[in-house]
Amino acid sequence: MAIIAANLAFYLTGGAGNALPAASLGGVISNTAFTDNTLQNLFANVSPAEALAGSIKYRALSFKNLAAETAYGAAIYLSQETSSADTTVAIAFDSTGTQSVADEDTAPAGLSFSTPLSLAAGIALGDIAASGVARIWFRRTVTAGAAVASDTGKFTVVVGSAP
Repeated sequence: MAIIAANLAFYLTGGAGNALPAASLGGVISNTAFTDNTLQNLFANVSPAEALAGSIKYRALSFKNLAAETAYGAAIYLSQETSSADTTVAIAFDSTGTQSVADEDTAPAGLSFSTPLSLAAGIALGDIAASGVARIWFRRTVTAGAAVASDTGKFTVVVGSAP
């Protein structure tokens, strides 16, 4: 039986009962699915004060294989970079999957963030067993003096095609 898109899902982190993307700061996987791969739904809008001063924020999502079989060769990449010239998003794979941070301004330890904009440049997550989870961290950087803009961006996970 093949794995279908409905078998692959992202979940918030921050505790089993967490339903707020702003509190998705690692630790225990939430029971709440993150159903829209749009980065704007993961991070709050940038306030004028943040745009002026600059800002770096972090979030963690858990990628879960809901299928009854292993998802081989999983990889993640940013399928649409942010539309603002003053904002960048980078991602990192947390192989331990247990790390948490105190607040959205605190970087997770020991991770290497990158901005892969294609599957060929994607981050390999390896094989994810049935009901298995992989932890992905997101870092949004807003340059000081950023212009006010409506920002978008998307991320994509594929299986069977890891770089």
